[in-house]
Amino acid sequence: MNVDGLVKQTKEVPVVIFHCALSQARGPKAARVYEETRRNILQGKDIDHEVIVLQGGFSQFQAKYKDDPTLVENWDKDVWASDWS
Repeated sequence: MNVDGLVKQTKEVPVVIFHCALSQARGPKAARVYEETRRNILQGKDIDHEVIVLQGGFSQFQAKYKDDPTLVENWDKDVWASDWS
């Protein structure tokens, strides 16, 4: 799916969260591109919404919530054995 498609699919969603492993480069860039595209496509007809970057990325999220199956599915310790920080 391209960014235009994502904007159209999520135009009624009040909170959109972006992340990457650490949320230092790719996650913030994706959030910026999404917000710019959303502004261009919806041109003043947008709902109140938030575009958020997950602080610490999925690396910190999985470290904190890996044991909660309602938040993380199929967590594999071998995938996260390397230090992402």
